[in-house]
Amino acid sequence: MRYLLTFVIALLSCRCAHGQRQYVRAVDAFTKRHCIVCHDRREEKGDFRIDTLSRDLTDPAVAVAWQDALDLVTLGEMPPEEQPRPTKQELQIFMRAVQDELRRVAEISRSNDTLRLRRLSHTALENSVRDLLGTHLSITPGLPPDPEVAGFDNMASTLGQSGEFMDVLQRNARRIAGETIVEGRDPRVDLKLRLHEIQPGKEVIREGDRYVTWSCRNRSVVSWPKKFVAPRTGVYRIAFEGYQTDNRYKLDQQVKNYNWIKAKNANNFRLKLLESRLPQERTRNVAIMAMEAPIESAYDGTTGGRMVGLVEMKPTMSWYEVDCELEEGESFFIHAADCQQLQDPPYIKFQGKEILAGELMHLRSIKIEGPLLESWPPPLQQRLLSKEGKISREELQTFLSRAFRDEVDKEVTYLYFKALVDAVKAGQSPEQALRQLVEAVLCSPRFLYNREPTDEHRDWPLASRLSYFLWNTMPDEELMHLASEGTLARRDVLKAQVQRMIADEKSEGFILDFAGQWLGLRKVGAMPPDPKLYPDYDLALEKSMRSESEALFREVLRENLPVSDFLSPDFAMLNERLARHYGIDGVEGSEFRRVSLPSGSPRGGLLGHASMLTITSNGTRTSPVVRGVWILENLLDSPPSPPPADVEPIEPDVRGAKTIRQMLAKHRDIETCNECHRRIDPWGFGLENFNAIGAWRDTYGRKQKPIDASGKIYNGPQFNGVLEMKDILLSQKDRFTHALTAKLLAHAVGHPTTVKERIAIDKIVKRHKRKRGGFADLIAEISVSEAFRGD
Repeated sequence: MRYLLTFVIALLSCRCAHGQRQYVRAVDAFTKRHCIVCHDRREEKGDFRIDTLSRDLTDPAVAVAWQDALDLVTLGEMPPEEQPRPTKQELQIFMRAVQDELRRVAEISRSNDTLRLRRLSHTALENSVRDLLGTHLSITPGLPPDPEVAGFDNMASTLGQSGEFMDVLQRNARRIAGETIVEGRDPRVDLKLRLHEIQPGKEVIREGDRYVTWSCRNRSVVSWPKKFVAPRTGVYRIAFEGYQTDNRYKLDQQVKNYNWIKAKNANNFRLKLLESRLPQERTRNVAIMAMEAPIESAYDGTTGGRMVGLVEMKPTMSWYEVDCELEEGESFFIHAADCQQLQDPPYIKFQGKEILAGELMHLRSIKIEGPLLESWPPPLQQRLLSKEGKISREELQTFLSRAFRDEVDKEVTYLYFKALVDAVKAGQSPEQALRQLVEAVLCSPRFLYNREPTDEHRDWPLASRLSYFLWNTMPDEELMHLASEGTLARRDVLKAQVQRMIADEKSEGFILDFAGQWLGLRKVGAMPPDPKLYPDYDLALEKSMRSESEALFREVLRENLPVSDFLSPDFAMLNERLARHYGIDGVEGSEFRRVSLPSGSPRGGLLGHASMLTITSNGTRTSPVVRGVWILENLLDSPPSPPPADVEPIEPDVRGAKTIRQMLAKHRDIETCNECHRRIDPWGFGLENFNAIGAWRDTYGRKQKPIDASGKIYNGPQFNGVLEMKDILLSQKDRFTHALTAKLLAHAVGHPTTVKERIAIDKIVKRHKRKRGGFADLIAEISVSEAFRGD
C-alpha cells in the first residue's frame, strides 16, 4: 500500500510538472510574438517588463501581475492596435494556459497571505459605539485618518493602532463613558426662546419680531441665547426660526440703478453692495459656533468659536434644525457665514427712509433640546446597575458579548465583574466603576478588531464580517443567535440573512460607506468650485449632488434592479434643487424621488451625476484625464499606471484660448505618456459637455469654442458625445459587473482581491449572469461564496 501511494504521488507530480512545462511554453510563445516588443529592457512601456517577469505563480505578487496581463489581453486592450493582432487560436492557447496555472496554484494555496485581524474603520467605530451604548457622541474626533488602499479605508493592512491613535481614542472613550454612565439629577433641557430671551450683538438691528444681521468678522453681528449654558457634555438639538435673503433684488424692481445708495461709510462697502451678488434662489449658509460661556466675555473679539453645525437657510421664514456637540460649560452663537463681509451696517437711503440693503439674515426664535439621551439614567446604565446600586453579572455578560461580537464565557465575565466589585470596595461609586469599564471596553482589542473566519472559528467572525459588510456596524441579536447556534455559515441561512439585512434600515450604513468610497462621494465639497465662476454652487446643491448618487445606489439595491442601471437607467433620482441645476422641469420639493427621463437625456446613470463630474474637476475647469481615470478605476477596475515623475502638469489656460483637448495634446505627443493617455483621455472627452459642477454646456471658455465630445476607445469603437460613449460602456456591462463584484468583495473582506478570489469572482459573475439577477442578488452571491465565508 505504501508503494502504491508513493507511485500515485509521483504520477501526480509528473502530471503537474508536465502541465507547468506546457504553461511556460505557451506563455513564452505568446509573449515573444506579441509582448516583448513593448515590454523589455528597450521599451518597458507602462513600467512593465514581461521578459523578466517570473513564470512561477506560487509567488502572489507574480500571480497578480500575470492576472493583470491576462485581463488586458482578454479585454482586447493588449496588444496595442498598431501591433499585429493575435489569432483566435493564439489567444485561446495563451489564456487557457495562464488560467489553468492560476487555478492550480490557487487550489494548493492556503491563502496565508491575508491578515487574520482587521481594526474597525472610523465609520464602523462610530456606528458600533452608537449601537452598543446608544450615544450621540462621536468617538473618532482627532484620530489619525484611515489610509486608503484599493480605493477603500477599511483594508486590514493599513488599519493599525499607533500610540497616537490609542491616546486620542482613550480620551474620547472617557468622554463617552461620562455620558453613558451618569450621576446626579436629570440635566436635559427643552427650551423655546423668544426674541427677548435672545441676546443680539451690539450692531444687530431689530425689525419688529426679528433680529436682522449680516456677516462680519466679529461678534457684534451675531446672536445667542441669553441664559443657556450646556449642563453636560453631549449632543444638543438646536433649532432656529428665520430666513435669509438679498432684498436688493426686490429693490431692483422699483429703481433703475444704484444711484440712490447713500451709505454711512460708502467708500468702504459701496462696491461690495454693487458687486458679488449671489443668485436670488441660492440658499445661504448659517453656522452654529460653540464657545465657552459667557459669550459676552469676548464681546468685541473676532468671530472665533468652534463650528459645530452648518445649515442652509432659505429666503422664506422656516425652522432649521441641527444636532451639535457641546462641551459642558459652553454656549453657542448663530452666525450668518455666507453673507458679504462688511464691517458697517449696510444702510441705504431709499424713498426718504434709511434701510438695510444686501444679504441679510432674519432671526425670530431659538429652540434647544438636550443633551439627547433616551432616558435618565441612560438605558445601558439601567440594565447594568439596579436602583440599589448593584451590578448585574448576567447583564454584564450580555454587554461584553455584544461589545466583543463573540461568546464571552462566565470566567471572563467574572474577571470584569470582580474588577468592578474591587473598585467599589476601594471607595469608588458604582457609576465611577462602570465608567471605567465602558472606557476599557471601547479601548479593548476585542472591541476594536474583527477576526477573520477560519476553520476553527467560523460563525462568530462570519456574523461580524456580514454585519460590517451590509450594515457597517455590529451584528444584531438575530445574527448573534445564529452564530451561537453554529448555523450562520449555511448557504441557505446566509442568503436569508442577506435579504433581511438589505431590507433593514441599517443597510443605510452600507449605502453611505460603500457608495461613499466606491464613487468618491466623500470628496464632494472637498474642493469647492470658484464662486466667481460658479455662483450657483451652494451647500444645498453640494448636498444634493451627493444625495443623488446615494439615492440611485439605494434604488438599485432595494429594488434589486440590474447592475446596468448604474450605467444607463431610464430614470434619475432627483429633488428640486438638482433638477433645476440639470434643467429638468416638474420636480418640486427637497425629497429625492424617481423621475422618468426622456429618450436622449444625458442624466441617466453615474456618468451624468454632478457628484462625479464635480470631484473629477479642479474647481475652475474640467479634467478629462481625471474623469477618464475615474471611469477606468471605478467602473472598469482597470486603473492606468501613475504618470512619470518627470512630466509637468498641465497649466490652466485662464484666457480660454485653448480647449482642454488642445492642452492635453502635448502629453499625447510624449511617447511615455501616450501609452496611458490614449486609454484614459477618450473616456474623459466624452464627458466634456458637463462643466466643472456637472451642468450642461455646448461651448468652452470665454471665446465660446464648441465642445468636442468625440473620441475613440482604445482598441475599440469611436463615439460622438456622452450618449454614444455610454452605449459603449453598456456593451461592456459584463466587465462592469466583474469590476463591481471585485470592489464589493475587497470591501467586504478587507483586502485587495487575491488571485484565488479573482477566480471566485469569475464564478460569481457567471452564475449571476446565468440567473439574470439584480444587484441584491449579486450581493447574496458574494456573501455565500467561499471567498467571503473564508473557506
